Amino acid sequence: MLNSTTPIVNHPWAILGDFNQIIRSVHHSNSQDLEVDVSGMENLNLATQKAEIFEAQYKGLSFTWWNNQEATPISKKINHAFINQEWANKFPDGFAEFLEPHQSDHAPWPFRLPSAQRRVPKPFKFFNHIVDHPLFEDTVRAAWHPEEIIGICLFKLVRSLKLLEKELRRINKTHYSGISQRVKDQGEIVSQLQRRLLTQPGPQPAVQEHEARAKWQILAKAEEKFYHQRFRVQWYDLGDRSTTFYHKTVDQRAAQNHIHSCRWILDKRY
Repeated sequence: MLNSTTPIVNHPWAILGDFNQIIRSVHHSNSQDLEVDVSGMENLNLATQKAEIFEAQYKGLSFTWWNNQEATPISKKINHAFINQEWANKFPDGFAEFLEPHQSDHAPWPFRLPSAQRRVPKPFKFFNHIVDHPLFEDTVRAAWHPEEIIGICLFKLVRSLKLLEKELRRINKTHYSGISQRVKDQGEIVSQLQRRLLTQPGPQPAVQEHEARAKWQILAKAEEKFYHQRFRVQWYDLGDRSTTFYHKTVDQRAAQNHIHSCRWILDKRY
């Protein structure tokens, strides 16, 4: 049995197969009319929790098997794709795609790894915490000069945004990259100065403590804005953010929120 102590848990891995068991009642086509046995669902969910795996993002058919009965057809989703956190980190855009079964009883479900096939330029995203940086306004003023660009208004706008993007990326990388580690390191500096003040107080460490704590508060505020904006984390406080559970929740939320495809509203295939 796989569990958190198995050596493989430190590596990315996935489990795809016929588990002959639904995970949720909606995985049964007649869940509204029949009383679905929950004992099997509970056992499978407990097993995945113990192995520290979770259901991968998927697209395609809602069910993966049907009983082949014309009078009382029943469909279920009993084929699943599970991944661990290391897999989600390495392949954040990976997903399983459930296709038509053709001659088989079960739908095939290849696992797609778009990032492993091509490298897509990382899109720019404006993070709200940048506006709190002292250099933000001056940087925008220095970079924003559409009157110096030759072309139509739309071209001037796009070109100006590109030039500004470069400078905002620089601010974010220089001052906020690895924000959680920065908050942790700055917190250690504050703790050391406070220990010094409470053992050998003096004017110099008092000034240093005030400056260090002010910087720590700025970084902590930026970290909070970062997680709220990027992952829509609804709960956040100083005690939560340093826990493994918190960061796993953030990573899983990011994987689940990834948009793999869009379909037209009249498309009845899925």
